[in-house]
Amino acid sequence: MKIRQATKQDSQQIAPLMYQAIHEIAYTLTGSTYTDEVLERLAMWVEKPKNRLSHENIWVADIEGEVAGMIISYRGDEAEALDRPIREWLTAHGSATELDVETEGFVQYIDSLAVAEAFGGRGIGTKLIEHIVTVAKERGVPVVTLNVDQENPAAHRLYTRLGFQKEKEIDISGARFDYMKKEVDSTPFSV
Repeated sequence: MKIRQATKQDSQQIAPLMYQAIHEIAYTLTGSTYTDEVLERLAMWVEKPKNRLSHENIWVADIEGEVAGMIISYRGDEAEALDRPIREWLTAHGSATELDVETEGFVQYIDSLAVAEAFGGRGIGTKLIEHIVTVAKERGVPVVTLNVDQENPAAHRLYTRLGFQKEKEIDISGARFDYMKKEVDSTPFSV
């Protein structure tokens, strides 16, 4: 397995993983509730530069040319600028939906994480998270943050095991999330 920066050509493999990871939020970000249209629009955003869902902000776990998992991550202080093209596109296409603020400040934010079902149980999610902690360290960003749906106890256990701690609760697309953080120089990962 190799973890690498995503490319535009990965968009068709990334879109279903993204949809798996963000569920209802995908409807907000695409202005659609039709699965085929949602997947098509997610792939479109992956291919475009300078937005939160761009390949520029995605790393993939590549196993023999197949995207086994993906993680989307960007700096919190860039979130508003990365949401602007999506917000403008939604408005131009007749959607009045507002995007919720998910993060802010000088943090490396993990927006989404998903592993393809066929590759589950191999530690791919953990390796992708570790990679983002390394990215943060290389960029001089002191904290990695993420939101975990309160209805997803398995993900909550994973993030807690990896050293993330709940900081606050927020609402995103009508669901309640725990905003969690991990200091980059904190205790190393243990699996």
